[in-house]
Amino acid sequence: MEDLQDKVILGIDPAIASIGYAAICNQHVLDYGVIKTTAGENISVRLRQIHDDICELCTTLKPDVVALEMPFFTRENTNANKVLRALGVIQLALGDSGLPDPIFLHQSQVKSAVAQYGAAKEEMQDAVAFLFKLPGPPRPDDAADALAIAYAAQLGMRANVK
Repeated sequence: MEDLQDKVILGIDPAIASIGYAAICNQHVLDYGVIKTTAGENISVRLRQIHDDICELCTTLKPDVVALEMPFFTRENTNANKVLRALGVIQLALGDSGLPDPIFLHQSQVKSAVAQYGAAKEEMQDAVAFLFKLPGPPRPDDAADALAIAYAAQLGMRANVK
């Protein structure tokens, strides 16, 4: 397992409308936020924006490693198709930016790294704020999730996904 001490870790919470991202190094938050795409816009336009914005983040933040949460869908989830396409485009952008294959994490691993499994969004935000000594809970919740993803990767958590 790779030692991530002193490495810049970019955590990404994949989605189609609001993609959370966060960069950390050790216990320091370097940046966090969301990439937003316009609802109702053609899917190809949204995917292009995600690609370009992820490439720009990689150029700006210069991560050593990237961690992605693997989305979990129920059979009734109608958004799954779009989110999975976004996940593929994110991985393409990482490759285009010269980064190695990302670390994949399951939601249960991310939650157990910072809070209890089943924790509500507000509890995750509060836990992340406490861990990183932030003045308040990171908002929106997609950004807090990305911080938790980066933190879980830093702890050495990995999903068995290739």
